[in-house]
Amino acid sequence: MNVNEELIRYVEREILPRYDAFDRAHRRDHALTVIAASLRLARYYEVNPDMVYAVAAYHDTGLREGRERHHEASARIVRGDRNLRRWFTEAEVATIAEAAEDHRASSGRPPRTIYGRIVAEADRVRSEERRVGKECRSRRSP
Repeated sequence: MNVNEELIRYVEREILPRYDAFDRAHRRDHALTVIAASLRLARYYEVNPDMVYAVAAYHDTGLREGRERHHEASARIVRGDRNLRRWFTEAEVATIAEAAEDHRASSGRPPRTIYGRIVAEADRVRSEERRVGKECRSRRSP
């Protein structure tokens, strides 16, 4: 899937560095992994790859306000980023924000859009991989 190069450059310059300040499980490598997994999943659906990329890139940016309600903060960050209007309509920005809010597996409700479902699944798989890796490492420790 092709993603707009200007959007990628903007995210790499302005959004991904935010992850560097988060906990080890949510650093830049996590965001990049969720982006890649989301774009792989998106190939099976008729979706806008730029929107998938944006949701995945922004999904945990709200961690700067704490873990508990980070999904809601991520949605606010999307809505507040005026630069996104260079690539997306207001309706698309609203969908991206909604999907970023819906990505959290523990929210108790399913994502409202295919974009939220794609990123939630990509994030869930990544979380499972981390959990299994952690268990394996702890079993090797004396």
